[in-house]
Amino acid sequence: MSGSREWLCYTDGSAKPGTGAPGGWGFVVKPPSGSAGPAREGYGKATGTLAKIMEYRAVAEALEVLPERAQAVVFSDNQSLVESLEKKLESWRASGFRNVDPLVVESVRLIDRAMNDKELVVRFQWVRSHNGNPGNERADQLAAQGAREAKADLAVTTKRR
Repeated sequence: MSGSREWLCYTDGSAKPGTGAPGGWGFVVKPPSGSAGPAREGYGKATGTLAKIMEYRAVAEALEVLPERAQAVVFSDNQSLVESLEKKLESWRASGFRNVDPLVVESVRLIDRAMNDKELVVRFQWVRSHNGNPGNERADQLAAQGAREAKADLAVTTKRR
């Protein structure tokens, strides 16, 4: 793959400990250099979740915004996620996803579906967190925003009781 033709996808997930376990995911998808168009961003929120669930969800959501037949690098600061998707996705698919952590299997299926349905060529790359990488820092901010919104939702729900 040529770096100049690759979409750059920065992903991150966040979850806060405590009541309701609020979490969030975020992504920044940058088009290939020289391509028209701005970066695409997205984030979301969840309650009763864990950081690893949000990390996988961020990857699934980022792949959804890619065009068909895109070549992409997905950056994550979760080394386990990167290693698992790089080395195990094919065997997981072959086993019908039976050996995937039940907490992330839904997102893994979405990742696989996006890659297959859109004919994406994706590689996964670990990036050190909080190390000044603008894409990773922005994805972290978006994930944190989702977690804050989920926490605020929990506070409103608690007040209504």
